[in-house]
Amino acid sequence: MIVGLACVAAEARAQAPAPSPSGPIRVAIECEEEGRTKACPAFLLGLVDAHEVLLPSPRAGADVVIYATANEVALVDRLHLRFVGHVRGAPSVIELDVDLDTRATDDAQRATLEPVVLRGLALFVAARHPSAVVVALGAPVAMTAGHVATTPWGVALGVSANGNYTEKYRSASSELVLTGRYVTKRFRALTLEAISGGLNRQPPLVLEDGSQVSLDSHQWAARGGAEAVYAFCDRWSVGIGSYTSFEDPKAQYRYSSRTRVAVEYDRFPADDPRGNQLAVYYHAGWAVDRYNLRNALGESFAHYPVHGIDAIGSVRTDKVSYGLTLSSDVQVDHPSRRHQFTASPFIQIQLGDHVDLNLSFSITQRELPAPDPSAIDPSDYAQLSRLSYAEPLSLNGSIGLSIHWDPSNGVRNDRLASI
Repeated sequence: MIVGLACVAAEARAQAPAPSPSGPIRVAIECEEEGRTKACPAFLLGLVDAHEVLLPSPRAGADVVIYATANEVALVDRLHLRFVGHVRGAPSVIELDVDLDTRATDDAQRATLEPVVLRGLALFVAARHPSAVVVALGAPVAMTAGHVATTPWGVALGVSANGNYTEKYRSASSELVLTGRYVTKRFRALTLEAISGGLNRQPPLVLEDGSQVSLDSHQWAARGGAEAVYAFCDRWSVGIGSYTSFEDPKAQYRYSSRTRVAVEYDRFPADDPRGNQLAVYYHAGWAVDRYNLRNALGESFAHYPVHGIDAIGSVRTDKVSYGLTLSSDVQVDHPSRRHQFTASPFIQIQLGDHVDLNLSFSITQRELPAPDPSAIDPSDYAQLSRLSYAEPLSLNGSIGLSIHWDPSNGVRNDRLASI
């Protein structure tokens, strides 16, 4: 059997076309991460087809294999090209990067990509066909266009709203989120301010004695805070974050504050060329709660230590990002009294230069002290309709637009993104 397999393999090698020392350079394209443009494989194959000295080839018989991986950096795809060759007189590996504007036209993207691809292939072509390569030197962009200004600062404005209207029933809600960012290779800081509100109008409930109970309600909430994260190597990061929220008198909290520190391990570096993320982190901190209603433990105010383990995985395809976040939050000294576990798949779709569409869904299992029955006003419909926070299972979906201006310094830092 072994002899037979060896004979088959030898016959296959004998039938495979051997590279000709006077023939074209055979080029194979391998797309490891396509990104948001058509650079791989469409533009790369087109550039190979456009030159007679190059010939598209399967990987097995190629003189040069181009491995292409795209990494999202703000509005550009940073395409990493790795040329691995087997041509005598040429280097075995050449690595080049090129930034492609994902909002530019196909012709503009192709014009940006072409000189970089030809520069990578030139040494392989020159080793076999020296007369086929012409070299010309010019002044670099920095000498002709001056310094290109970049900034590590960024700001994003998120707006979402929904509503319903009939003759007797009307409801509306909206949310506004303002985020400021500072991002460098090792350090990331963020501040977030958010406000939300909603109202519901419907006919009153008429009791047997003719009295009416209003079923109208309204709600509002405000949240703010900041966080800072430092990555001391490619895999490990530490961070701290503190956020405080305020809610209307019918909600669970009058105010609630969470301050946490965290340490994270990510399987991939923050500037991974393929844009992969698979991270897990442990967090610990302190919670401070002021309740609108006294809970079943007799508490109107509580403070306690919390900790948990979170994980996130995400990938990108073209202009769509999707992933999954798993999170937990447990009271350290009484885990059975307060705990929360959440799974949240999400999708982000790029609509324009500065506009993204965000879709998400979450499922949460939790345990919280229920409100004290004696503190509940049975005639207050607005209050009764807001007591779902003590329910053990919660499902939630959302859709919204994000308007953003990203840092332009070309740095990607995704460490501890949800502290």
